[in-house]
Amino acid sequence: MKKLYPDYYEKFKCIADKCPKTCCGGWQIEIDEESLAAYKSMGIDNVDYENEIFNYDEDKMCRNLREDGLCKLILKHGEGILCRTCATFPRHIEEFQNVREYSLSISCPEVARLILNRQDSISFYEEDDEEKDLEDYDAGEQEVYKYLQVLRKKFVDVIQNRNLSLKDRGGLILCIADTFQNAYDNIIFEDGDLDQLDIDSILNTDYASLNLTFQNRKAMFDVMKGWEFTTSEFSDLLSVTEETIYTKDTVSKEKAAMCKCLAGHGVELSVVLEQILLYFIYTYFCGSAYDEFYFGQAQLAVCTCLHIQDLALAHYMRTGDITLDDLIRLTYLYARELEHSIPNILYTEEYMDENPLV
Repeated sequence: MKKLYPDYYEKFKCIADKCPKTCCGGWQIEIDEESLAAYKSMGIDNVDYENEIFNYDEDKMCRNLREDGLCKLILKHGEGILCRTCATFPRHIEEFQNVREYSLSISCPEVARLILNRQDSISFYEEDDEEKDLEDYDAGEQEVYKYLQVLRKKFVDVIQNRNLSLKDRGGLILCIADTFQNAYDNIIFEDGDLDQLDIDSILNTDYASLNLTFQNRKAMFDVMKGWEFTTSEFSDLLSVTEETIYTKDTVSKEKAAMCKCLAGHGVELSVVLEQILLYFIYTYFCGSAYDEFYFGQAQLAVCTCLHIQDLALAHYMRTGDITLDDLIRLTYLYARELEHSIPNILYTEEYMDENPLV
């Protein structure tokens, strides 16, 4: 089996009680059957055995979390007591036939710091191991995955080409994804075979730079208003951002001032957005093999940059300053709402598919 992972994967280490936004709260923590049985035999408290989750308080914090940010279970029993969810997060695995793709969730503050601190281009490693893949996969989905791998490799090259503007990079990615989606849909509609796809032609499709109107950006912003939220923190942030940015006719001068402010702190916004775009393309694009929203997933990746840029701009306009730490915080707050909610992901993919930017 092949193992694919980014070059920073092995560098992650949980910072535990130093974490500014613990993963032990804000959502239900599901417990696997083996851990649940062990907890039951040990008489572990603070477990909802019927619903197979940890109990949480009125603030949606796990009741095993102490006020100092440390886990009661680990302190008493060691790290081996952790259920699969707690032991693996923020590690994420996408599984395909004979391939496992490993990533770290950018909703984790320490992961966001690892990714957004990078000035150089991120690399990806591929290794072979002796483990056999015994899963039964849908042959059609796995055939699509092979094409998506080719597209994603192209997207990674585009994203990391700093000779192109971010608008050009986004436009090229979306035009390729749109061409692929249309070609795929036509083949399926006509009961054809996927080997009819002219992948070379798709990769070399013409493109236009992504020059968005105010209405385009507002339409992309509005998708977030349809999400379910883990806490009021992000919904409040969204309301303030909308009021700050989208009640004005233009914010071009403010954007330029924000970039200048970041540059004064040694931060190049285009590099930060490049890393965010790369993260979402690498982590989720090939997973669209399972739901057929190929274009929707590509546009979602592009729009994460627009969303986070909006949040950052509103922060700058309200405070008069912005740093890399602010960008890191806004990124992990945003990702917490999107990445860990299946309804939010599906709603956003479909919304992107129905509201194309190209």
